[in-house]
Amino acid sequence: MPFHKALSSEIVDHSKKSMNYELRTKNWCQRRLGFTLIELLIVISIIAILVTIITATFSGTQAKARDTRRKEDLDAIKKALELFKSDTTGSAKYPNTTTGSLVTNSYIKILPTDPSIIVNGGNYFYAAWQSNGSTACTGGGDIPTTASEGNCVRYTLIACLENTLDPNGVARPPSGNGSTCPNDRVYIITEP
Repeated sequence: MPFHKALSSEIVDHSKKSMNYELRTKNWCQRRLGFTLIELLIVISIIAILVTIITATFSGTQAKARDTRRKEDLDAIKKALELFKSDTTGSAKYPNTTTGSLVTNSYIKILPTDPSIIVNGGNYFYAAWQSNGSTACTGGGDIPTTASEGNCVRYTLIACLENTLDPNGVARPPSGNGSTCPNDRVYIITEP
């Protein structure tokens, strides 16, 4: 029977240890009901840093996406201008303006506008030129038959860019079309 006594004494000792552990754990939980001020400040600081990084990355990505859309819009307008030019008689000419000529003559369904920058009424800058590329054209018009009579043989399309590090951007012109852009960089398509 000594074996039995040892076994029962071991069981009793084990239950006492278990009970002491539960009491210690319970007291520790009662003493620690919340977070310390330092723990809260550390968590808040980490969250603030993460939000700042995410916001900066997200806004930069949005600006690049809008700039990409601007470039695509100017390419679409360029294609519509080339279609207009191909319909003129004699030597090919461009319209005086893009506001009505390209849409009403079905060269483009909707004339694109800038996605966020409101300069020039939200429209992209367009200027038609004579052959020297610096003198505004005279005569012509916004339909192929009247444009054929004018001297608009070159043009410039300009979009304001948000990303000042864009590799396709150029310095904003000091005066004229594009000079009112809020940033220093613009995207220009020029028909030689």
